[in-house]
Amino acid sequence: MNQRSLNKSPKSKVLQAALDLFSSKGYSEAKMAEIARGAGLSVGALYLRFKNKEELFLELIKDQTRDFVERTGKLQVEDPVEALRKYIALNLEYSFQKRQMISIFFKEYNLPFLQPLRGNFFRAQHTIIADILVAGIKRGIFRPMNVRDTAAVIFASIRGAVLLKLIFGIGDVSKMSKSLFALITDGIRKDAR
Repeated sequence: MNQRSLNKSPKSKVLQAALDLFSSKGYSEAKMAEIARGAGLSVGALYLRFKNKEELFLELIKDQTRDFVERTGKLQVEDPVEALRKYIALNLEYSFQKRQMISIFFKEYNLPFLQPLRGNFFRAQHTIIADILVAGIKRGIFRPMNVRDTAAVIFASIRGAVLLKLIFGIGDVSKMSKSLFALITDGIRKDAR
């Protein structure tokens, strides 16, 4: 395949073919030739874009999480309660919209080249939650707390809700988001009864 043919298959088509294959077969069983076929490319053309399967996989993860990372990073903490509500809702909505991606993330937990990406993602999300909590404490809305531990528990609670829905199909996303928000804020708000 030449450069002209390569340009006919947009990157999004390649990444969608990779997403479909990685989510159905898993990383180790998915073959570059199958991904190329799914994207309407030759194997050679696929290797012109990605030097190997690992690079394609990492690009897929970055592509699928880019919007989420940008949106959570832009949360305004002027109103910490609203920021926390939006953060929880965004996490749950995104997780169910990107079900294939989340499934891959859980299935491929042991891939060594994913560990730095996973660690960076966790640290960034933990920092966002911690910033919201600190803003709430400074404004006298939230009780004094161990911010680091509380942020980790909030992150773990959101991930637990995601797993519950993905594995068992339990719960409505909107109701889960509201319940989780109420549960968390009842525990940390100064004015909670």
